[in-house]
Amino acid sequence: MLRLLHRFLTHSRITSRLQRALVHRVKKLLSMPDGYYSMGQIYRKIKPAAILDIGAHHGYTVDKLLDYAPGAKVHAFEPTPQSAAILRRRMSKRPNVHVHEIALGDKTGLTHFYLNVGEQTNSLLDNVTQSAYEQVLKHLTEIQVQAMTLDDWAEKFEPQGMLLLKADIQGAERLLVMGGKKTFAQRVAAFYTEICILPQYESQATFCEMNRIMVEQLGFVLYDIYPCQKVAPGGAAGFMDVMWVKPSVLPLEE
Repeated sequence: MLRLLHRFLTHSRITSRLQRALVHRVKKLLSMPDGYYSMGQIYRKIKPAAILDIGAHHGYTVDKLLDYAPGAKVHAFEPTPQSAAILRRRMSKRPNVHVHEIALGDKTGLTHFYLNVGEQTNSLLDNVTQSAYEQVLKHLTEIQVQAMTLDDWAEKFEPQGMLLLKADIQGAERLLVMGGKKTFAQRVAAFYTEICILPQYESQATFCEMNRIMVEQLGFVLYDIYPCQKVAPGGAAGFMDVMWVKPSVLPLEE
């Protein structure tokens, strides 16, 4: 019941900003980090050219970003046709949100994309036991989608100014960074992304690998690691959110 109420409040534009402000206050009292609030802090501090929501799905993460960075220019990426259509419809009255039906990866052109089959897999994950987890992972289908590297995309669509990146791309974080090394090194101020912990996708990036690339190769610092999400109540950690920022962004106001 609480989960349904939370979903309703966050998905309604009438209540979402108030609800997120309340959640942030509670998190602050409990000394819990809030990644989207931190993205808003960075936005207000450096006034970037745009925020990139990579893996925007139906746009609820765009809602979160705009709750904390009102008026920001947002590029929302969703490569799957059905979800991209819903995203366009939801964002149709927001001239500051630009929808791109492409995947950002390590090459430009057609690429294979592994997709959870509808909401069936998501609902299974809500109540999956550890022993059934591998069976849930079989609910994947392969499609072909258009892809670009971040470097190619940025040069064409957003060639000037700093960028903030949020990503939820199912283990493909390494591919995103490999295709955008120039942009990450020179123009990305913060990278907020989900990292899978349990094996879930072929050749998925690990936290240790991503931290080495971001810190040692691209000059970022690790800003925060957010609480792990379990695959089931009392079960193993399934994934977590992580944020890296350029040292020039720090410190952020408390």
